[in-house]
Amino acid sequence: MAIGDKIYNHFTTYTDPHTGIRVTRLTEPDHTSHHMYFYNKMSTNDGRKLLYCPELEGERQLYLMDLGTGEAVQLTEGGELDDYGGMISADDRYVFYLQGKKIWRLELSTWKRESVYNVPEGWAGGNWGMSDDNRYLVIVEMLEASRPAPKKGEGWNSFAATCLAKPRCRIVYGDLETEAFHTVLEDNCWFGHAQIRPGDPDTILFCHEGPYDLIDARLWLVQSDGSRYRCCREQPNDLILTHEFWLPDGSKLAFVYRETTGEKAENIRMIDPDTLEEEIFMPCSPYAHFICDRKNRYMVGDAQGSDVPIHLLGKEKREEMPGEVKNDFIYLVDVEKRQERRLCYHGTSWLAIHGNSQDSHPHPCFTQDNGAVVFVSDREEKPCIYLVRVGD
Repeated sequence: MAIGDKIYNHFTTYTDPHTGIRVTRLTEPDHTSHHMYFYNKMSTNDGRKLLYCPELEGERQLYLMDLGTGEAVQLTEGGELDDYGGMISADDRYVFYLQGKKIWRLELSTWKRESVYNVPEGWAGGNWGMSDDNRYLVIVEMLEASRPAPKKGEGWNSFAATCLAKPRCRIVYGDLETEAFHTVLEDNCWFGHAQIRPGDPDTILFCHEGPYDLIDARLWLVQSDGSRYRCCREQPNDLILTHEFWLPDGSKLAFVYRETTGEKAENIRMIDPDTLEEEIFMPCSPYAHFICDRKNRYMVGDAQGSDVPIHLLGKEKREEMPGEVKNDFIYLVDVEKRQERRLCYHGTSWLAIHGNSQDSHPHPCFTQDNGAVVFVSDREEKPCIYLVRVGD
């Protein structure tokens, strides 16, 4: 199959038996499909088209799906594709993606593509982000010689090994208008999830990646010139802090705080990036990932029904009693009321059994028009994409 080819998805709608909410399965369970990483802009501004990745004929390529008809057009071809790293431009004219050590900009009207950044030889690039206007780009690069050799089918086994190896990593920042790039920060530490602050492209949020009990602390900030490299908060080794993101106006960064000992409190917290003042926003269910919509009216999170951290889960630890339903639900948070409610049951396995350790993670997020929530689950066989209309 080639760029411009079309496929057709057949939607299936059902009523969630636990909440009464109507859920639509967008892809078929006979092949793996997932949307982009939940930080990325993956739908057009009107919410009508979704950037996603199906695995067809043994290949993963990016497609743009019409959420009204199910028609999807192929955007990429060839190997070495970062199948979670695509994003639609602010004006909906382009798709940016990482393939073959290059970040490409594909014009959707002409299929013309051009490279906007080349990862240098000897380095591996990933965990990249852009400013709201797509002018500035930030990417994490790892020196390939400093990382443990990957093993086929190892799943989460490499998570701790990579962290303990203290690979040589750096954050690279660039201006796509001037084509000037520079290294912001370099250290023997596994960096991840670089995100440019909305409204302030000089401030970068990123994490020290790895198991919560092996890292020094997860949440970090740095300026684009390398100054003010600072830890946002201390992190004892019995505390999980995860999946941080910027609020849409850039005023704060949000994250989930989860205690693994004692009272095992779980709540949503926020930090002012200028003062590092921390706020406990509200208690919440055990979300693995969460994010807000563009207006910060709602948040959405995927609860994990097991107390075992995802990277430690094995098949034997996900055996459930017949008929038992764990707290594997998608939750909708009313930001104004500071209340959560169950949206629907995702029922995913969380297991790294489909080719990528992320494939069975729900990664819920909103379409750009705030009209729907999309998420992934392998509850019906292979990972599929599901959609819930927020108005419903």
